[in-house]
Amino acid sequence: MGASKFGLLMIFILLAVFFTFGLKVVPLYVDHNLVTGIRGELIENGEAENMTVTDIRQRVSNTLRINNITDFDLSNITLRKESDQAIISIAYERRVELIANLDVVAKFDTVLR
Repeated sequence: MGASKFGLLMIFILLAVFFTFGLKVVPLYVDHNLVTGIRGELIENGEAENMTVTDIRQRVSNTLRINNITDFDLSNITLRKESDQAIISIAYERRVELIANLDVVAKFDTVLR
């Protein structure tokens, strides 16, 4: 009463696939949460009201550099003001190779007011 060698092999393969998927996809969301956290902080503190898009991109760039994130395009961050309220939006797409010719594409489109 136990698992066959084939059953154990299949379980091992499934675990390896899920582990690989997790190692490739989770960092995408961690990086996105870092960027949105910076922007949310600027809006909550009221700093974004007096900043230009260049100032916001510089602040994000400094935080990304500290956290060793190098492949983020700062031009994806935009700022617009509606009735003295800053609205920061970020829209970008990240593609990560999963296995051979199979890629994972993550699209992010966040607006903070």
